Amino acid sequence: MNRHAYKRVTSLSRITLLALAIAATGISTQAAAQQAKSKVGAQINASTDAKVAVDDARNARDDAAAAQTAAQAAIAARKAGAVTEHGAATAAATSYQAKQSSIDAQTAAQRAVSAAQEAQAAQTAAQTGANPVAAAAEAGQAALAARDASSAAADASLRAQAAADATAQATTAPPASRASVGYRIDFPALDGDRDGRINRAEAGGHAALTADFLLLDVDGDGYLSPRELEGRM
Repeated sequence: MNRHAYKRVTSLSRITLLALAIAATGISTQAAAQQAKSKVGAQINASTDAKVAVDDARNARDDAAAAQTAAQAAIAARKAGAVTEHGAATAAATSYQAKQSSIDAQTAAQRAVSAAQEAQAAQTAAQTGANPVAAAAEAGQAALAARDASSAAADASLRAQAAADATAQATTAPPASRASVGYRIDFPALDGDRDGRINRAEAGGHAALTADFLLLDVDGDGYLSPRELEGRM
């Protein structure tokens, strides 16, 4: 190979290497840009999820407070006394339901708060940690947990308020000459211990049956038998 040919090959090799270097730099720059974009997106998602979780936790606490107020009102109404024995028995059952629902709301609110704290910790990790995408995923999961807990607190609060209203109505209801009509029950579903009869606690799952328990309990043994519930099953 003569000197001119050698110089030409050398020049072409240098051009090729330069082109490859430029291409590699372009690929590296594109990957870095994509990574930066992914990081920013993860941080934004984590921040959004953390905020939603905090809002849900706040709502859950408000619902728990409302449930507690309802339970206290139900207990006060029961203690004040009822017009009839039937009303007193009903108020005892419904005030108990209000109290239990209030406890359920408090428990759900605590779960929501814990989930919100986890979401906030994940948000911090997304902003400062080495793996913001994984941290953002954790924030999203925590936000979902906070939302579920908040919904549970809201449901429990509604139950507590309904039970408080039922307690107030039971304590002021006038004497009834006969049991309510127009409703049916699923005896096997209410008979939780499968002993062939329904006690007061088991009847608590059916508002109308709870209200009529004393009237339907003809033999006064504290249980409702299939015979006493004939026509309602």
